[in-house]
This record gives sequence, structure tokens and C-alpha cells, in this order.
Amino acid sequence: MKKFINIILLIFLMGAVSSCLKSGLDELPTYEDAEITNLNFEYRWWDETNNQMAVKTLTIEKNISTDDNLITCKLTVPDASGSFTDAIRQGVSLSNLIGYMDLSTAARIKPLNGAPKLGEPADFSAKEFRYQVTAANGTKREWTIKITDFVK
Repeated sequence: MKKFINIILLIFLMGAVSSCLKSGLDELPTYEDAEITNLNFEYRWWDETNNQMAVKTLTIEKNISTDDNLITCKLTVPDASGSFTDAIRQGVSLSNLIGYMDLSTAARIKPLNGAPKLGEPADFSAKEFRYQVTAANGTKREWTIKITDFVK
């Protein structure tokens, strides 16, 4: 009897994990956009008082040109306030920022020619960088990011 129950259970499980649908599925479009739609920079430091990582987003004036795949931006370090003291503010420079970007749906980004990696502290002091954005369908576009000014 126990063997019979195990066989019935196995047949039920096999049916539950398999799909009967073999055709009639709609063909979904693949995304073809390979664009950078937004760009931001932030500074992170360890806040001893609160015993946690703290983040300050820099003010950014940017121009995103999809015609020539160029983003120009001016970065401004915000005024000191709260745990972002004058001493911490003085430590902010292009050589210790974290950059991050918003991309087209399902796109990927890759730094080119030694451009800083995004999402981790990096050196942006060269002020001009190239990135390759690849769309879901394989379309590739090279983008240039230029930091025109850094105001403290």
C-alpha cells in the first residue's frame, strides 16, 4: 500500500512541474534601446556617531544628448549639514566618488578604456570617460561622460 501511495504521489508531482502549453505563446519584443537616461554621483563615509555608512548625493547639472551619445555634467558638493560636517565635506573629491546610471530597460553597461566602474568608489578625476551600453537585442552604443566642472 505504501508503495502504491508513493507511485501516485510521484505521478502527481511529475504532472505538477511540467507544462502542457507547447504553442500559441505570443512573441515578446526585445528591447532595442541602449541609452543612458540618468546619471548621479554620491560620496560615502563611515559615520562614527551613528555607527553606520552615510551617503551624500552630489548636486548635478547634466545634459544628456542621445543624438551624439554624450552626457556633460557639473558636480557640486552640497553644504555641510548634520553628519556631513565641514571636515567630511573637505574630503570629497573626484577621486573618491561613486557614480551610477539609469539605463534603458534590460540594457547592460560596461566601462571602456579604463573608465571607472560604477556603483563603487572610483576615481573620476580624468573628467572624461567612455561606456558601452548594450540593449537586450544586442544593439550597442558607446557613450561619453564629461565632467565639465567640480564645485566645492
